[in-house]
Amino acid sequence: MTVKEGYFSDDGTEIDQTTVPTPTLCLSCLKNNDATEEVPCMITRMDQMNDVKNGERFLCFAYEPNDPSINKKQALRDMDKYMMEQNRKYLAQKKKKRIATKK
Repeated sequence: MTVKEGYFSDDGTEIDQTTVPTPTLCLSCLKNNDATEEVPCMITRMDQMNDVKNGERFLCFAYEPNDPSINKKQALRDMDKYMMEQNRKYLAQKKKKRIATKK
């Protein structure tokens, strides 16, 4: 059995890591150039790649600012707030669809 290394989508399609964009948030993160963090960072980027292409905000709760002037707690609060708002919108749409199917 041959084991193939690399990154793969959920359906098994190999993903060329050079096609995965590096979000701005990553550029200001201590982990961005840390070889030991390459795999988890790449998986986080790949997981959100289509969402970001569709205008969603990139979120990473493992973020560690590389600049002491960046307020980490505030950055994480902003991400959490964004995620909660997106979830609220999703649940509202789901409820609206459920009501529409009952009619």
